[in-house]
Formats: sequence, structure tokens, C-alpha cells
Amino acid sequence: MEKLALDQIDILLIDPDRAVRSTIRNILIDNGFRNVTVGGGMADIQSRLQLGMPDLLISDINLTDGNLSKFIFNLRHHDLGSNPFLPIIATAWSPTTDDVRGVVQSGADHIVAKPLSAGQLLQRIMMLIKARKPFVVTSGYIGPDRRKPGEDADRGGMHIEQVQVPNILRAKALGDTQDVAHIQREIDACTAKVNLQKLDRHAHQALWLVERIVPGLAFGGPDEPTARALERLLYVAEDIQRRMVGTPFAHVGELCTSLIDVTGRILAAGDFPAPKDVDLLKPLAKAIQRGFDDSDGEVARAAHEISESVSTKY
Repeated sequence: MEKLALDQIDILLIDPDRAVRSTIRNILIDNGFRNVTVGGGMADIQSRLQLGMPDLLISDINLTDGNLSKFIFNLRHHDLGSNPFLPIIATAWSPTTDDVRGVVQSGADHIVAKPLSAGQLLQRIMMLIKARKPFVVTSGYIGPDRRKPGEDADRGGMHIEQVQVPNILRAKALGDTQDVAHIQREIDACTAKVNLQKLDRHAHQALWLVERIVPGLAFGGPDEPTARALERLLYVAEDIQRRMVGTPFAHVGELCTSLIDVTGRILAAGDFPAPKDVDLLKPLAKAIQRGFDDSDGEVARAAHEISESVSTKY
């Protein structure tokens, strides 16, 4: 078996129970790992990220000072840290169905039930080094591809391709430490690719949501499912606007601003949304979707015209 440079790997181990984290640390040290930083909660994760990214995070899901699933979701969506592809193993005592769902949907690589055996933990780490799952990007998820064979579509029948993400854990284990800067450039390039895929998925979901929202507003204010869809639409539009920075789709930003304004007004109106606002939802969502297929020209001009119509109606 190929000899791995486990002593080069930088692990961040988080567990609120001092005895448990000592046990896990000893397992790692006994099996060749040397750089193991330990902590008891979310504050320790955040402090570590300010100094630089580890190569692997192992953390209990039940942290008294923060939500691990939310942290992982934000990391995967590049809201924090310099490596959204950080390998992550979550641990838990008797995890519930909701625990597992939350961790899986956040984009973690593995969840392992405690008490951990050395074999379990090392097996998961070796999987991340030698056979890490490729990532997929949808409107609501960035993380390892967990689809079963034949499951190849997002909502609306979209083909969702796999993304082979940079794996600094593997690079360190194979002894390729002389060019960590090159790996970071790969991470940055892959992050940009994932960002563009996210924009495309968001654009399709915005239209998918609008096609369900509009009928729900046909007779007045939104019912609970329609209100949730409006809130999701507002998030999607805001995230599109955030992610467009540095891309060739500046003209779509104007449309997103309009969609944010219109959606916000509908939510604020409660039982009495303005019919003109409801009528604007579908052309705005369609224009946003078309905008990512056209970096200039007709769609860019249409974006300005639609945005002007939004601002002049009120």
C-alpha cells in the first residue's frame, strides 16, 4: 500500500467533551497524524479559520455555541473561509433522523456515530484521501454527490454535472506539499466554476418558484406555501446578486434588484399584493434566466427596460 504522509496533514478536531476529543486525538496521533488542533466549540472553528484553513475538520454536531450544519452550509456556499471544499467528518452520539438530514443537506462528507472506533475514523479519512465523492451544485445544495444511479436531474429535469473539487487533504497525504499555492489557485478556480453553476441553478429555480407563486396569488394574499416560496425567491434573487460580482453578467444585476423589490413589496403587502407586482414576477424571472445565456445584446437591453418599468410604476 502506498505510504501516506499523514504527518503533513493539518486536522482541526472539535468536540465539547474533553475526554472524547482526547480519545479521538490519541487515535489520530497513534496512526501517524501529528498536526491535530483541538477545540470545544464553534468559537474554536472560527478562530482557526482566521489563521488559515485546516486540511480536514472533524467535529461533533452538537456545539453549545453554534450550529455545525449551518456553518458547513455557509462554508460550502463560500460565505466564509478560503476553501469551500474542506473535507468534513461530523460526529454525533445517537444521531436522530433530523440530525443526519441536517448534516447531509449542509454538504458534509460523512457523519459517524459515536462512540468512534479507530477503524471507523481511519476508514472515513482514507475514503476522503483516496476516493472522495465529486460535488454537485443545485440551487439549495453544494456538496458531495449522494445521488443513486439514475438520479440525474434537479427540479425541472436539469442535468446536474459532477464537479471534481480540489482536495488538499489528498495532496498533503501524497506528499505534494511543495506547491500549496498552486492548490489554492485550483480551489479559487473551482470556486468560480461552482459559482457560475450556482447562478445557473438559481436562475432556473427562480422561474420554477414564480410559476408556483403566481397561481397562489390569484385570489389575494399568499397562503403559507406561497409565502414560503416568496421568501425562498427573495433569498435566491439576493444570492444571485451577491454571486454576480466578478462575472460577465452585470446586466442581470439590474433584473435581480427589480425582482428583490417586487418580491419584497408582495411579502410586505400581506393579503393585498398589487396586481402589477404579481404580473411582473414571471417576466423578471424569465429575463434573469435568459440573461445568463447572453452577456450582452438583446437581453441586456431588455433588462434595463424591465427594470425601468418596475421603478416607474411606483
